[in-house]
Amino acid sequence: MELSSDFIKENQHFLRSCILYEVLQKKSVFSAYQNFCDTVGKDAMEYPDFEFWFYRFYQGKHDLHHDRSADPESKTLVDMPVVLMNKITQHLDPIERARLRYMNHAMKDVADSFPPLFDKIDIVVSDKSLYWTLNDKRFSCSKKGSGSILRKPNSSKSKASEKCYMEKGIEQLALVLKTCNFQVNHVSVRLSDEKRNCDGLLPVPFNAKSACIYGYNTNQVVHSLSAMNPGHLESISLDGVFTEEPETYGMIFETDRFKQAKSVNFAMSMEFNVEDLASFSHLKNFKCLLTGENTFEDASRIRDIISTFEKLESCELEYRNYWENASMRQFATALGEEIPIGPLAQGESLTITHLYQIPESNECLEINIKDLGFYRCRVNIVKIR
Repeated sequence: MELSSDFIKENQHFLRSCILYEVLQKKSVFSAYQNFCDTVGKDAMEYPDFEFWFYRFYQGKHDLHHDRSADPESKTLVDMPVVLMNKITQHLDPIERARLRYMNHAMKDVADSFPPLFDKIDIVVSDKSLYWTLNDKRFSCSKKGSGSILRKPNSSKSKASEKCYMEKGIEQLALVLKTCNFQVNHVSVRLSDEKRNCDGLLPVPFNAKSACIYGYNTNQVVHSLSAMNPGHLESISLDGVFTEEPETYGMIFETDRFKQAKSVNFAMSMEFNVEDLASFSHLKNFKCLLTGENTFEDASRIRDIISTFEKLESCELEYRNYWENASMRQFATALGEEIPIGPLAQGESLTITHLYQIPESNECLEINIKDLGFYRCRVNIVKIR
């Protein structure tokens, strides 16, 4: 008569006999359990119970009628002393700790006692994928039909989902960002899709020291900045293809992240007016492109405005004038510098230095001006204290 799987599952002696058989085949406990499940069903016995009987038989104790109720209560992972759990956790990297906290409440408390400080997180969004690299571990979620494919580091397997790649990708990214006290030294966000609305891309505010954002418009930049806690963000670099009018940049100036930053680097695709310099007065360092219509007037205005910046250490400006030749010579002449006469040696680059004593102060500005050609010159300013 053929035995049914239900009959075997209900007879503990038969199940234990099957385990004993696996032990006698000298298989590993994991291979034995897999074969056991394939034979009698995955719901026949939980792994911890299988493991108990496997190692009992492995130690030569072949009594199938052993009463487990008389045994001391078995220990689990959370029964480890807190000191030992802390010792193990401190040797894990931040990503491993992030995974550990989702095991149970006890492990979550231990993992959260170590603030997860990452070196960097790079996030890239396109019209077909969302991927991010956390330190050296890469995650990706790509479009596949109406759904998506998720790939995780250290795994050759991919996981299909009915959710779109952005929804699924953000869902996975949020698991890391929601880690208690998540911190990162540097975050970069690259939005390669011009039409992408990045609302919700970074669903949880977090602490970052520096950020580099590549976008196509001011809205994308502001939404990305809004995910980083003000006061922690010290350095901001904005890059991308900006085709908007400079008037929209006021949205950036109004963010607390910009107002509390120490250093800001603007891409040369973002053009500012000389009047916009007033918004940079709180910065220690900055880099930007300025455009004007009257080089002679703008040169002295730039110097006078920047001389009032109390926290300034240095800045780099590229000045352009599309209506007249904004050469180094014209800019330097406007500051009262004499222009050297005579040709330059081959390969020599002329830089004119202008020292400006700040009124009612012991400090001065060292202004170095270099010709870039094509109606441009570079102006490097250092405050000397």
